[in-house]
Amino acid sequence: MTETPRSPGRTGAADIAADIERVHDLLATWLGSAASPRVLDTFAAAHDEDFSMVTAAGTVVRKRELLSGLHRARNSRPGLVIEISDIETLSETGDTTVVRFVECQRDGGGQEYRRTTAVVRVGPEQSCRWLALQETTVTADEHLR
Repeated sequence: MTETPRSPGRTGAADIAADIERVHDLLATWLGSAASPRVLDTFAAAHDEDFSMVTAAGTVVRKRELLSGLHRARNSRPGLVIEISDIETLSETGDTTVVRFVECQRDGGGQEYRRTTAVVRVGPEQSCRWLALQETTVTADEHLR
């Protein structure tokens, strides 16, 4: 049985779509400006200790590696803006939600698109904790299909 993708919304009182945008705003602020270290701390707090991601190049990166790389990358992409679109909930089971969305990362060097799938757990205080993420690079044309 194939589940029909649903529009994002609230899981309990947590707004997954708003959290996706919040976390990516933090990332863009960190990479795109001389942000306070608190920005990276807030970004890190949104991710589970066992968080891992698969980059667009296929590399598995654990939370510690991600944060280490991000620490060195502060203001490495001045003016970075990350826009999120096409958010769809693929599955919800208990406190865990799987979502897919498109990121458009734009800075002075141009723009790139990524189709991203994330696994997010909603905590007891309705806060979201990112468990896993996988990115795939797509062209603007592929994004629009």
